[in-house]
Formats: sequence, structure tokens, C-alpha cells
Amino acid sequence: MKLKNNKLKNNVRVLLPALLLVFTQALFCQENDRLIVNKAIELSFYSPDECIKLTQHLLKKAETAPEFAGAYLIEADAYIAKGEYSKCAKNVFNANQYHEKINDSLKAEILFRQIFLARKLRLYNQFDNYAANLISLSENQDQSSLSSLITIKLDIEKAFILFGKNEFAKALDVLNTLEENHFQQIEAYSYPDKFYLVKAIAYKGLGEYEKSNSYYTTATDYYLKNHSKTNRLTEIALVKGNAELQFHDKDYEKSIKSLKVALEKAKKLENVYLLEEINNRLALNYLTLNDKENHNLYNTAFLSYNRKVYDLEIASVNECYNLIGEQQAINYASHENTLKMYMYIALGVFFLILLFGNLLYFSNRAQKKRLKEIIGYLEVTNKLLVESTDKVKKMTPKKLSIPTETEQNILASLKKFEGTTKFTNRDMSLATLAAQLDVNTKYLSEIINKHYNDNFNTYINKLRINYIIEKLKNEPEYLNYKISYLAEESGFSSHSSFATVFKTITGIAPTVFIDLLGKEIHNKKA
Repeated sequence: MKLKNNKLKNNVRVLLPALLLVFTQALFCQENDRLIVNKAIELSFYSPDECIKLTQHLLKKAETAPEFAGAYLIEADAYIAKGEYSKCAKNVFNANQYHEKINDSLKAEILFRQIFLARKLRLYNQFDNYAANLISLSENQDQSSLSSLITIKLDIEKAFILFGKNEFAKALDVLNTLEENHFQQIEAYSYPDKFYLVKAIAYKGLGEYEKSNSYYTTATDYYLKNHSKTNRLTEIALVKGNAELQFHDKDYEKSIKSLKVALEKAKKLENVYLLEEINNRLALNYLTLNDKENHNLYNTAFLSYNRKVYDLEIASVNECYNLIGEQQAINYASHENTLKMYMYIALGVFFLILLFGNLLYFSNRAQKKRLKEIIGYLEVTNKLLVESTDKVKKMTPKKLSIPTETEQNILASLKKFEGTTKFTNRDMSLATLAAQLDVNTKYLSEIINKHYNDNFNTYINKLRINYIIEKLKNEPEYLNYKISYLAEESGFSSHSSFATVFKTITGIAPTVFIDLLGKEIHNKKA
């Protein structure tokens, strides 16, 4: 009996340390995994490549749905930082595969990544769908904390959507309402830096630059206090915003210095979207300083990144629609509704074609706008009015048979008309001008199309813009007039229509043109 007891004691002595070792190792592994998760989150927007290495490790060790979904979302954030939205979309889609087995907090985080992608890629219908899902999720919450967080983040996203539509006043209303109702929660979730950054952008868009500068400063203070060295995207947004205000204040050297800081941060993220935008701003700053060498350097970089951005957008949009289609196909299959699945695919293809058409259109327009911005500033007076009729060779064949003598008489009358200021009359129309010149409206329209390569409205608008530019160049007091006065003086019915036409013709907004022209005049006097 004693022999058996001694044997049992010896076995306990051997087994107990082994069991304790296994238990402590399990605890250590769990704690180690938590540390890796926290480190990956910290690096996602600061060192995304390192973050991706950690998430790959987490995915290999993941066992539960929340662990898989959480790792995929962290990796999605890393690709957001890098501007690789197609890879981000793939990770968000992977996380969403666990939708039925995760809590509402993770579901909300998935929807927020989807909303971000929809906003960035201008998939506005999808943005509205995801926003509606978030609102529904918020309304069904027993947890007021999650409901408040959803409201805060969703309103900030809505403000960014309004920025894209140049509706800065509406965006500010959304932010002010959010601040009144949820400011304590904004502070509790460490969101003041993001919130004040968005308000700074809103005030900048409204032209209230002192308030914008104040909010950029406040946002920077909050960021340094709560998130120092954890989010390069926020750092770049703060520095870039200040650079734009410095450009507005004509402190071009300081603006360039700020932009170069932002450029170095963007290079570390390898974010092509940011590299394109920052090089664009640097090129414009050097253009105002008439530093052709540096302007060419950064403009060349901008054009190179511009092409890469275009290719990335195409790939990202394509990936998003493919994933949306896959997700919908899964949903329809689960409900065994083949008819609806085919309808969705048909609609998806239709909207994909429509989206690609819009994307190509806006991309081409953006490239043309940039070229006009460069050429327009240097040679604007040579581009406003159509040159001599001898240069218009490759026109559409003449639709009307107009006698040569009549044609010459009408051209002579148009030249006299251009020497007056009658085109600044707001009521000027094709019929009005035809009556004044005592000619047939069809003849007049045909001759303007043939000899000026423009329709009547464009012809009149070019005369008006050329008129006001001559005033700005030759009568310095016009540089101090409000845009609304310049619009009225040149015959436009509103500030907005004048600004739109001015930028379409010259490639530069009137405010930017006035700043550049004022600087040029000042330099000549000096």
C-alpha cells in the first residue's frame, strides 16, 4: 500500500509541473496574441507593411469568427493607409463572410470600411445603402455607446460626401449639430482630432481661413496629445491643410516647406493618391514663384502619379463591383431566388458600365483641367478668343449655303461688335445679336460655328471673360473687387455661373487667377 501511495505521489510531482507549464503557456499565448493585435492596430495607419505582416500571423492562428473578422479589418486599414483600395475591399469582403457569427460592433466596423470605399471611389448609391444599414443597426442597439459611435463616424463621412459636392455650408451644419448633441462622446472615443480636422476643411471651403487655421491648430493639438505617431494619414491631412492655408496667404515658401514634410510621410506609406495630390500642390507653388525647374520636376512627378491613380481607381472600382456581386450572389443563393440574382447582375453590369463611363470622363476632364491650369496662366490672353479664320481648317462642312459677300459682311459686323461692350448685356442672345446686325439667325449661328469653332453661347462667354481679364490686367483696382461684381460687370447672371465659365475657359478659378496676376504685377513693379 505504501508502495502505491509513493508511486502516486511521484506521479503527481511529475504531472503537476507539466500541467502548470501547459496552462501558463496557454495564458502566455493568449496574452501574446492580444499584444500582437494591439501592435497591429497601432501600426495600421503608421507602418502598414509591418501591420500586414502581423495580421498574416494573426490569420494563421485565428480560430473564431471574431478573430478572423478582426484581423481582416486591421489589414483593410493598412491598405487604406497605402491607398490600395482594391486589396482593402477584398479584406472587408473576407471579414463580412463572418457576418452571422460576429457582434454588432464588428458589423458596424465592416460597414464603415464599406462606406469609406464607396466615398473614395464615388460609388454614391452604395454609400447610401451602407449608411442605411448603419442607421438600422444603430436603431436596434441596446448599447447607447455603439449607437453614439455610429452617429459620430457616419456624420463625419456624410460631411466628406458634402465636401465632394462643394456643399461646405451643409457639411458645417451636420458637424455643428453633431457637436451640440455628441461632443462628450466625441471626446470619450478620442475623436476630437478627426472632428476638428473635418471642421477645418469645412471652414476652408467656405473661405473662412482664420477659423480654418484655428481648427487645424486645435486638431493638431488633440492628435499630438492622444495619437502621437500612430496615424500618418491624419498627420498628412493636418500638414497639407496648413500648406493650403499658407498658399492662400501667399506664403509660398512656407507652403512648400509644409508640403515637403507631407510628401516624405506619404512616401513612407507609398500612398499614390497622396503623392499625386502633394506633387500637384508643390508644382502649383513653384509655378507662382516662377521657379520653372522645380515646377517641371514636381509637375512631372504629378503626371506620373496621376496615371497610376487612374489605373488604381479602375482596378479598385472593378474589384468592389465584383465583390458586391459575389456578396449579393451569396445572399440570393441562400434565399434560393435565382430571378432576383440575375436582375441584380444585370443591374450591376449596367451600373458598372455607367460608372466606368463617368470615371473615364472625369479622369480625362481632370487631366485636361490640369494642362489648362499650367498653360492657361502663362498664355491665357492668347487662348480666350478664337484665332483668325485661316486657322480653322478642319471644321464640320458648312451646313448652309451663304453667299460669299453676305458672309464677309456678317464677319465684318461681328468684328465691330467685338470692339464694343454690348456682349456684357445679360439679355444678349442669338436673336438679339442677329437683330442688331440685321442678319438671319441661322446665317449668324453658322458663321460663328464655322469661323470661331464655337456655338453662340461659348462665343459670347469668351468675349466676356476676355473683357474682364483685360480689365484685371490694365486697371489694378479691379483686382480688389468681389467676384460677384466682376460677374455682373462682364454680363453674367450670377457669381457661380461666372466662376464656372471662367475656370472652363482659362483652366483656373477666378480667385486663383487674380492672386497670380496680382503677384505678377507686383513683381513687375518691383
